[in-house]
Amino acid sequence: MVYNSSHDEDKSTLSNPRFTKAKHVDWKAEIDFIHHVISAVATYDIEILDKNCSSIKLDTRGLAISHVKVDGQDVNDWVLDKENPKKLHLGQRLTIPIPQNLDSVKLIIAYKTSSDPEKCSAVQWLTPAQTSGKKFPYLFTQCQAIHARSIMPCYDCPAVKMTYTAEVTVPTWATAIMSALPAKTDASEKISKWANDFISVVSGDTKDSHTFAFDQPVPIPAYLFALAVGDLASKDLSSRCRIWSEPCVLKAAADEFHQTELFLKTAEEITSMPYAWQRYDLLMLPGSFPYGGMENPCLTFVTPTLLAGDGSLVCVVAHEIAHSWTGNLVTNKTWGHFWLNEGWTTWLQRRIMNKIEKVPHDMDLDAIGGAIHLEQDIELLDKSMTSLYLKLGDDDPDESYSSVPYEKGFHLLYALERMVGEETFLELVAAYLKKFAYGTVTSEEFKEFCVDFWKDSNADAYEKVKSFDWDTWMYGTGMPPLPEFNKSLAEAAESLASAWVEYDKSEGTTEDGESESKNSASLPSVDITKWSSAQKVCFLDALLKLIQDDPLQLSTLDCMAKTYNFHQSKNAEILFRYCMVAVQCGDEGIYSVVIRFITSQGRMKYIRPLYRAMFASNTGREIAIDTFLKYKDFYHPIASKMIAYDMTRGKGIASKVKDIFSKPSSLAIGVAAAAAIGALIFKPKK
Repeated sequence: MVYNSSHDEDKSTLSNPRFTKAKHVDWKAEIDFIHHVISAVATYDIEILDKNCSSIKLDTRGLAISHVKVDGQDVNDWVLDKENPKKLHLGQRLTIPIPQNLDSVKLIIAYKTSSDPEKCSAVQWLTPAQTSGKKFPYLFTQCQAIHARSIMPCYDCPAVKMTYTAEVTVPTWATAIMSALPAKTDASEKISKWANDFISVVSGDTKDSHTFAFDQPVPIPAYLFALAVGDLASKDLSSRCRIWSEPCVLKAAADEFHQTELFLKTAEEITSMPYAWQRYDLLMLPGSFPYGGMENPCLTFVTPTLLAGDGSLVCVVAHEIAHSWTGNLVTNKTWGHFWLNEGWTTWLQRRIMNKIEKVPHDMDLDAIGGAIHLEQDIELLDKSMTSLYLKLGDDDPDESYSSVPYEKGFHLLYALERMVGEETFLELVAAYLKKFAYGTVTSEEFKEFCVDFWKDSNADAYEKVKSFDWDTWMYGTGMPPLPEFNKSLAEAAESLASAWVEYDKSEGTTEDGESESKNSASLPSVDITKWSSAQKVCFLDALLKLIQDDPLQLSTLDCMAKTYNFHQSKNAEILFRYCMVAVQCGDEGIYSVVIRFITSQGRMKYIRPLYRAMFASNTGREIAIDTFLKYKDFYHPIASKMIAYDMTRGKGIASKVKDIFSKPSSLAIGVAAAAAIGALIFKPKK
């Protein structure tokens, strides 16, 4: 039976978007690095969808609200609900009464954010020591999925898209940048007296500060609202692309991402649609950023783990650029339809890289790796979380992220493309983006669009798509039916992985612990120095799969380390996978490399699996716990929450972990983590 997802009620929001919605917000804010708070005034243009509606309901979390005005009149009978202790991620509903029979209202809310990082989960405040330059503090936000409510009262749901303007006051040493265009007007003249007086009273003397102004003319959901403040410098990569970072890493970042304009032009060619956001800037964040990238419009956030020195990891930028069309322009209506953001974006990312690199079958090589990760996740995930459409209810969307929306979503689209042919499928891509641009889409709407698209123009494609097994793909659980990939680029990598396993089986161990050869098998001698990063990753992925139930001997691992020096790689994808291999094989000598890796950056794609792997091992459990307790404040609040969540869900170890996390030194995470039990699951998004 098909689940009629087109009539979903988004239970991850406490607002009332069916009755009222924001069209525009003007945000004026003062950044306080001393007290770790943002003092702000949000002025909303609210459209009333039902004239019988008597109140506006907004999402908030940890906000201290001081003033509310509706159409210039003070409102004193607003209500802030109490938190649900079992659903802290939902925050508190703010209810503001309004007169009935109105078409629109102007709503003004003055407030301060919480200095508690658990409540203000969208913001990470970094000390100078946590930055690359070591001189000044730093602030950045991460609002996806439902963390925008912790920095502003809002409709924290993807279904409500709004434009915004902003003026952000920061210390004179700092630069502020946002997911918007820099405004050309003088912000100091634009700030209204009422808002300026409020911010001055709350924040104190602002004479040692300056103000930056921004304008986002394209409607966006709240999760794409983004801000970064720090000691920042920039360099133009093209007339519409710029790289931002701390000054000491600017040259390395500019060199790594010099192809950004080419990616952008290639995406325009594939989609047959011009870039809608005017500018595409990148911000290289400090190491604690929890994702590979975040597709904030006009300003993609990226992790320094992409600085491989050879451009081998820039496909992440291609992914975030792709989001400019699939995700930002056409947006999933609720988080249950998240695959429509990420499956489409993964498809477009691979098309961009395939078109640029012009390597035959490299799209299949990347898809093979994605399929491996998908299979690994599906083995770990609860069955209900392996469906493309997710019935999330009011659970925390952060806890549902895995490779499923990315890779299973990609394979649905790739199956359609293979079925009708690449050129025919590109016709659908252009029409899909044009139809749903600036709006939202559900799984059912996508299906209906695809089924009807070729009805009057291509009978063969129409019949194929009509008979496509939509129910199994969108609502079925487990692995999807995968195509026969072209494995010409993967075969050598998989063959080398098998050769190492065979070599391992040929090695015995003497009573003194020395290795001895059981037969004439020799050390694998394939020269991989000219292999691409993707092929090396494919080799390590294949090896991880082969040794899942039968780890390599340490003598074999030692030979591999001397042969390839993977443990010294500057490519984070390669280093991460080799560390996973070594931890799985019980190599205690790798822990110093792992600890350095997971404490120098906070990208959840790497740190969560490595913490889980160490925690699951006999020798690494205490190391994992001690390392996390020492560095938990270095990580972004979302990352700390999810690592604690992982390490308290191990089968058969719940009581031991509860004891560990209940020690006085770890009370900060004990409250959030101690109750979790079950399987170690969930891979990060990006």
